Amino acid sequence: MQEEKEDKILLFGPKTGKSLLRLYPELAEEKVFKDLSAEDLNFAWYVGNPSSPIEEDVEDYNRFRTAAGVCILSSDEKKKQYASGSIPDNVKAAINKMKLYSPDARALAKKMTQQAFHNFQKMLNVDVDKDFLITRKVGKGEDAETITEMDWTGRKSYVDSATKIISELPELVKKMEQGYGVAEDKKGKEATRVRAIERFHQTIK
Repeated sequence: MQEEKEDKILLFGPKTGKSLLRLYPELAEEKVFKDLSAEDLNFAWYVGNPSSPIEEDVEDYNRFRTAAGVCILSSDEKKKQYASGSIPDNVKAAINKMKLYSPDARALAKKMTQQAFHNFQKMLNVDVDKDFLITRKVGKGEDAETITEMDWTGRKSYVDSATKIISELPELVKKMEQGYGVAEDKKGKEATRVRAIERFHQTIK
């Protein structure tokens, strides 16, 4: 039986011909990225990002040569320069920053954020007129009476919690929309790094 392939996490992956800074606002907030040209940032992603189509055990020489062939389109001279490993310091700094990102940690953070959102929804889904009623007995023996009254302490705690949750929602929704830069390549017969390389070629043309 053939072993089933797992989904591959793609972090800050190119999706269109647009700059990664436009696709992922989080990257635009990083000083080391925001002043780079689109092709230099693509080069840094391709060389340094752990989810790059280049295998992790590929030596730097081949990594630079492959990335330059895919990303550096402005001039043949620049392509040869980058392929040889003669890379500007600001691009090297961007590569090193890309290496620090963890696709697995960000995928987990994405799932945790989604779970928190659903949990907040469950916590807020109460009937304030009925769900905080408490029933207790007053008196002893035959004279004991059962009374139902409002748990004002519990209701106030709920209001306080709801107020806090609502104040956090805009930031939580923003994180869900941005998705921590995470996407997934779905399982399939050709769900390999080769396909990722082909897609990358197509998106930067």
